[in-house]
Amino acid sequence: MPIYGMIGFGDIVIPGLLTGYAAYFDTLAHPGATKWYYIITCTSYAIGLIITYGALIGMGIAQPALLYLVPCCLVGVLGTALKRGELHAMWTGRAGVAAMRQLDVDGVD
Repeated sequence: MPIYGMIGFGDIVIPGLLTGYAAYFDTLAHPGATKWYYIITCTSYAIGLIITYGALIGMGIAQPALLYLVPCCLVGVLGTALKRGELHAMWTGRAGVAAMRQLDVDGVD
Protein backbone atom coordinates (compact mmCIF):
# COMPACT_ATOMS: atom_id res chain seq x y z
CA MET A 1 0.00 0.00 0.00
CA PRO A 2 1.57 3.34 -1.05
CA ILE A 3 2.06 6.12 1.48
CA TYR A 4 1.06 9.58 0.28
CA GLY A 5 2.01 12.84 1.88
CA MET A 6 0.72 16.30 1.20
CA ILE A 7 2.10 19.65 2.28
CA GLY A 8 -0.59 22.19 3.07
CA PHE A 9 -0.62 25.87 2.23
CA GLY A 10 0.20 26.82 5.83
CA ASP A 11 3.22 24.52 5.77
CA ILE A 12 4.66 26.78 3.09
CA VAL A 13 3.38 30.19 4.23
CA ILE A 14 4.36 30.07 7.92
CA PRO A 15 8.04 29.16 7.33
CA GLY A 16 7.94 31.47 4.29
CA LEU A 17 7.26 34.42 6.57
CA LEU A 18 10.39 33.61 8.55
CA THR A 19 12.34 33.15 5.32
CA GLY A 20 11.15 36.54 4.09
CA TYR A 21 12.14 38.18 7.36
CA ALA A 22 15.56 36.51 7.22
CA ALA A 23 16.13 37.88 3.71
CA TYR A 24 14.96 41.34 4.84
CA PHE A 25 17.26 41.25 7.88
CA ASP A 26 20.18 40.17 5.69
CA THR A 27 19.57 43.03 3.29
CA LEU A 28 19.42 45.65 6.03
CA ALA A 29 22.05 44.32 8.42
CA HIS A 30 24.60 43.26 5.80
CA PRO A 31 24.03 45.16 2.54
CA GLY A 32 26.00 43.72 -0.35
CA ALA A 33 27.11 40.64 1.62
CA THR A 34 26.11 37.03 1.14
CA LYS A 35 22.58 36.46 2.42
CA TRP A 36 23.49 33.82 5.02
CA TYR A 37 20.27 34.02 7.02
CA TYR A 38 18.23 33.42 3.87
CA ILE A 39 20.42 30.50 2.78
CA ILE A 40 20.34 28.91 6.23
CA THR A 41 16.56 29.32 6.50
CA CYS A 42 16.00 27.68 3.10
CA THR A 43 18.39 24.85 4.00
CA SER A 44 16.68 24.37 7.38
CA TYR A 45 13.30 24.22 5.63
CA ALA A 46 14.61 21.52 3.28
CA ILE A 47 15.97 19.54 6.24
CA GLY A 48 12.60 19.90 7.98
CA LEU A 49 10.84 18.54 4.88
CA ILE A 50 13.18 15.56 4.78
CA ILE A 51 12.50 14.87 8.47
CA THR A 52 8.74 15.24 7.88
CA TYR A 53 8.73 12.75 5.03
CA GLY A 54 11.03 10.43 7.00
CA ALA A 55 8.53 10.47 9.87
CA LEU A 56 5.68 9.87 7.42
CA ILE A 57 7.40 6.85 5.94
CA GLY A 58 8.67 5.58 9.30
CA MET A 59 5.35 5.82 11.12
CA GLY A 60 3.13 5.08 8.15
CA ILE A 61 0.62 7.79 9.04
CA ALA A 62 0.24 11.47 8.19
CA GLN A 63 2.35 13.87 10.19
CA PRO A 64 1.78 17.58 10.95
CA ALA A 65 4.54 19.14 8.86
CA LEU A 66 4.80 22.30 10.96
CA LEU A 67 5.80 20.13 13.90
CA TYR A 68 9.10 19.50 12.08
CA LEU A 69 9.43 22.56 9.83
CA VAL A 70 9.13 25.34 12.40
CA PRO A 71 11.74 24.01 14.87
CA CYS A 72 14.19 23.31 12.04
CA CYS A 73 13.82 26.82 10.66
CA LEU A 74 13.96 28.50 14.06
CA VAL A 75 17.01 26.55 15.20
CA GLY A 76 18.84 27.46 12.00
CA VAL A 77 18.04 31.17 12.08
CA LEU A 78 18.31 31.75 15.81
CA GLY A 79 21.47 29.64 16.05
CA THR A 80 23.08 31.70 13.31
CA ALA A 81 22.00 34.96 14.94
CA LEU A 82 23.34 33.80 18.29
CA LYS A 83 26.67 32.77 16.76
CA ARG A 84 27.00 36.10 14.93
CA GLY A 85 25.99 38.12 18.02
CA GLU A 86 22.92 39.51 16.26
CA LEU A 87 20.19 37.72 18.18
CA HIS A 88 18.89 40.86 19.89
CA ALA A 89 18.88 42.85 16.65
CA MET A 90 17.07 40.09 14.79
CA TRP A 91 14.52 39.48 17.53
CA THR A 92 13.69 43.17 18.01
CA GLY A 93 14.10 44.28 14.40
CA ARG A 94 16.79 46.82 15.33
CA ALA A 95 18.65 46.33 12.05
CA GLY A 96 15.62 47.68 10.19
CA VAL A 97 15.33 50.69 12.48
CA ALA A 98 19.04 51.49 12.15
CA ALA A 99 18.91 51.15 8.36
CA MET A 100 15.88 53.45 8.12
CA ARG A 101 17.59 56.04 10.31
CA GLN A 102 20.68 55.84 8.08
CA LEU A 103 18.51 56.45 5.00
CA ASP A 104 17.02 59.52 6.70
CA VAL A 105 20.50 60.80 7.57
CA ASP A 106 21.70 60.29 4.00
CA GLY A 107 18.72 62.25 2.70
CA VAL A 108 17.17 59.37 0.77
CA ASP A 109 13.38 59.38 0.70
